[in-house]
Amino acid sequence: MTFSAASRPLYSHTQLSRYFDHIRLPHRYRTLKPTQAKTRDGLAFLNRLQRYQLASVPWENLSKHYSASLVPVTAQLGAEELYKKVVGSTVAGRSLAKDGEKGGPWDGGGGRGGGCLENNAFMGTVLRSLGFDCYPGGGRVHMGGGEWTGWEHMVNFVMIEGQKYKIDVGFGLNGPIQAVPLEENHIQRNIDPSSILLIQSHIAPQTEPAQKLWLYQSRVNDHGDWNDVYCFAETEFIPQDFESMTVSTSFRRNSFFSFSIAMCRMIMAGEVGDSSVEEDELIGTVMLTTKEAKVRIRGKVVEQVEFESEADRLNALRKYFGIGFGEVEKNNVKGTAVTLQT
Repeated sequence: MTFSAASRPLYSHTQLSRYFDHIRLPHRYRTLKPTQAKTRDGLAFLNRLQRYQLASVPWENLSKHYSASLVPVTAQLGAEELYKKVVGSTVAGRSLAKDGEKGGPWDGGGGRGGGCLENNAFMGTVLRSLGFDCYPGGGRVHMGGGEWTGWEHMVNFVMIEGQKYKIDVGFGLNGPIQAVPLEENHIQRNIDPSSILLIQSHIAPQTEPAQKLWLYQSRVNDHGDWNDVYCFAETEFIPQDFESMTVSTSFRRNSFFSFSIAMCRMIMAGEVGDSSVEEDELIGTVMLTTKEAKVRIRGKVVEQVEFESEADRLNALRKYFGIGFGEVEKNNVKGTAVTLQT
């Protein structure tokens, strides 16, 4: 099966090259030919690309809070707008800064990230530009206690040698770190010691149990319980669907993203000097919320910073994510739900 990308925008070779520079993808891995994208070589490339994307492009909702606009900001879904936001204007390095050292993940000058719609829309364009058979779909997020959102999440589907895979670079902490084959009861190792599982099932709000969805679950370790994370269908979503989804997440009064900062990126072994595995293996996460930042390595918190002031949070954004803001953005966050003392 081949999915037509004729009506979807693509990135140029130059744009892809700059993106590879931004995520620090080694040149030895940039040899994929369009004809290889539909083979097992394409799957190996895809899994590596996903790791570098997750380590460099954070899942974040900062534009809803640090914004030059005083009205709610919706997700940017245009291919060129996303490219400018994610890749930025310059390329810089990536390594966790130690106490007393300058720098951060990008040492400034790099791009940003985005929410699930933005990061996955961007990745979908990258994959189509590389020759992958790819199309987007939607998901519902589990909020706990059997409660689910409407269609608010986005995933991509890729077909390789007759097998369909789910690609997701926009969920944050519990998101998958490589392509997930759509196979019933498929268990896959995530960031050690956690695992993920795919099953087909209906969800509690549905009244017709025969209408099954793919249910994505996770567990913290091999002894933990499986927890629902999100569900998704294989139906292709069109741009108008995602436009409606951006309105919901931006303007719905009880949307989590409206009153809380949330951002996360993954950590590669080489970033923290761990030589026990390959340097580009993902072994941890950096999570920043409204009032704190946490660094986890293999499921254990190794660093935690609580913010007592706005200056503390801005310093953490720079240290862990290489992100800074101008005076207008910093002033406009004052008086909002995420305000801290200055």
